[in-house]
Amino acid sequence: MNKNYVWVNPVIMVQYDIEYLKYILSKNGFEIVLPNKNCSDIVKNKYRKKYLNSDKCIIDSRCPKIYEYIDNNDNSYEYANINPILIETAIELKAQIENNIIIITPCVALSNFGNSLNIEGLIFKTWIEFVKENNIILDENKKRKLNSSPIPLGFFKGFEKVYSVTGEDNILKVFKNKLYMNSKILEALYCDNGCHNGDGIDKK
Repeated sequence: MNKNYVWVNPVIMVQYDIEYLKYILSKNGFEIVLPNKNCSDIVKNKYRKKYLNSDKCIIDSRCPKIYEYIDNNDNSYEYANINPILIETAIELKAQIENNIIIITPCVALSNFGNSLNIEGLIFKTWIEFVKENNIILDENKKRKLNSSPIPLGFFKGFEKVYSVTGEDNILKVFKNKLYMNSKILEALYCDNGCHNGDGIDKK
């Protein structure tokens, strides 16, 4: 019988104790899997290469929502077009495992983006979707309230001239007023203060 494999994003891994997650998912027929490689470093190295070879400000593409603000006719910046870490992780896992893998995302945007790539054997779902579809009953007493994100701003620490921003209003302001002009990288996350506020984490 085929095993049901699932990769759980860092927000959920911090929100619940790992042993509880393993228990409740195993009880429902799922096994948590992890990549053998450090996919964060793989993505960062791709940015470093682009950073060193571009004379424009590079727009962070780790959050798919940011693409909605990109004007392809604006030559003052360069959209990175580098896979988000979650997508890179999914691709690495598929290289390790033949079976289908469910990739749990913190938001609808990443779920939609992942599924739009049509990578055979990879299914992207938000945590809310996954729990509902599989009738998983979670003990709310096991859940931690997160006041900060396990995926905060600061991914480009060590790079020079980085402008960092979160939240829709702030992102709109940055593009409207071209506040990135003196920067080499615009680090941007759509959700205020980070991915723990994604629309795929909790029912609002």
